[in-house]
Amino acid sequence: MPRKKERKSDKNKKKLNLASPLTKASPISSLFSPSLSSRFQIKCAELEKQNKLLISQYSSLDTEKKDVTEYLKRTLSEKEDEADDLLQRLEAQRQAAVQEKQSLQLKHDKLRQELDAQINELNEKNAVLGEKLVDLEEFQRQKDELMIKLQNLEKQLECQQEKHKDEIHSLEMKDLLEKRKLEMESEVAAMSSKVQLLVEQKLPEKIRSVLQENTELKTRLSKLSEATESLLEENTSLRERRRQLSVDNDILEQTVRETSRITKGSAVTEPKSWCVSRLDRASLSAEWSSSRMERNQLEVKLKDERRRKNRMRSIMQDAANSLLQVLKVKLEK
Repeated sequence: MPRKKERKSDKNKKKLNLASPLTKASPISSLFSPSLSSRFQIKCAELEKQNKLLISQYSSLDTEKKDVTEYLKRTLSEKEDEADDLLQRLEAQRQAAVQEKQSLQLKHDKLRQELDAQINELNEKNAVLGEKLVDLEEFQRQKDELMIKLQNLEKQLECQQEKHKDEIHSLEMKDLLEKRKLEMESEVAAMSSKVQLLVEQKLPEKIRSVLQENTELKTRLSKLSEATESLLEENTSLRERRRQLSVDNDILEQTVRETSRITKGSAVTEPKSWCVSRLDRASLSAEWSSSRMERNQLEVKLKDERRRKNRMRSIMQDAANSLLQVLKVKLEK
């Protein structure tokens, strides 16, 4: 800036020096003619006016330049102050951001540690629950096996009770037949003694009638004994047949249920296998129906045995309930 001022002052000096010859030329003008001298004086006066005007304009411009320079300096100083303030604020914000980042990083690390701890805890709980689930599945499997064994034992108990009941009934019938036979034999012996008495008393007509009656009684006794034995055998065979039909019926019902389940489970199958399964199912259904009819006929013939069977069934149910209670107590222990 000082160099520019020096240059401007040099220019002003040169202008003043240029203007000074004009003023100095006034003595020289006396050498010329008056008209020419007057023209030069007029021209010199005009140039002096222009020079003064230019000097005043230059001074005003120089003043304005100084004002602008001062304003720019002041503005630059303010801008530098603002820049320093902004730099300080930026540095403070940067430090605050760094501190906030560090605090957030610490919080993130803490949350990450807590989350890892929770994940580990949940994994441990999941492992414990998995072990409990395995134990529960094993317990359920053992329970199912025990229930199947219990059902098999109930069926075996029912079969044994029916068998024992049939044996008891057979023994009772045999005992009854023996009693009837002894009674008939005693009656025959009594009749024989009466006949012997009549023979001793020599009563031919009465002896003849008694002998005939004795013969008829013996015939009736033999027929009754044979009929009783045949009825006993038929009753035993019917009971055996009924028990076998009951077992076959259970097997057929289970087979039909299994076939129905398989048929419903396999929605898309080959037509040939489907027809074969339908035929097998139809044959099983027909066999089941025939066995059901035969069983119904046997049930009509054996109403007394059915009532007795119901009583035994109630006894078996009580026994099964008691067994279930015992098993539940053992399982709870």
